[in-house]
Amino acid sequence: MNIVTCFKIVPDDTLIKIVGDKLDLNVPSKISTYDKNAIEEAVRIKEKFGGKAIGVTAGNTDRKSIREALAMGLDEVIAINMKMQDVMTTAEALAETLSSIKPDIILTGEATTDSSTSVFPSYLASLLSYPFITYAKSISIEGNKVKVERNLTTFQEVVEAELPVVISVVGEINTPRIPSVKQILESSKKPVKNVDFDKEPKIKISNVSPYVITRKKIIIEGKMEEAVDKLLNYLSQEGVL
Repeated sequence: MNIVTCFKIVPDDTLIKIVGDKLDLNVPSKISTYDKNAIEEAVRIKEKFGGKAIGVTAGNTDRKSIREALAMGLDEVIAINMKMQDVMTTAEALAETLSSIKPDIILTGEATTDSSTSVFPSYLASLLSYPFITYAKSISIEGNKVKVERNLTTFQEVVEAELPVVISVVGEINTPRIPSVKQILESSKKPVKNVDFDKEPKIKISNVSPYVITRKKIIIEGKMEEAVDKLLNYLSQEGVL
């Protein structure tokens, strides 16, 4: 069985700072949070059913992050070099790359921590003409069929589909493993295949700026009852009450 997991390497959102009216994106890279769950699930399926677990990433091909994915248990990684990308162009790059692999299952995270569009896996499934299942919290495979329990917040749903299939997973599907020192060292021996994809994106980001809230810093003084009356009056004038 060929299992492919798509993962994106993004700026570490916990380290991004606001400087004036701009975002300081000069921070270390990391694997997008939910994509680690997709990697973990791909490795678990491989361990249970055999075959290969292949990772594919596009855009930022930070080698440290790729080695982490390999240390988690992937057999190899395909790194697609793209000068500029949007969601659709990235899906086209992966669809072209995966057409020769013919995977049985393609796993992705439900969203990435940088753009959080959640539409990439649906584009990919459409381009490959694969069925698509979202928000997977558990996956079981029987023969040529996959059964998926979906987390839809207010209720759970169980669906089935025939392989091949594209599945996006939620964070509660598993707990990503932390590679041991031995696994980290062995990851350097695993293959990383570089692929170039040169196509103009359909959408270009012209500017990224933080949403800044300017506080009014109004101080209400006086005795408690008077202060409360003043506060309620002010909030009423502002249209809050």
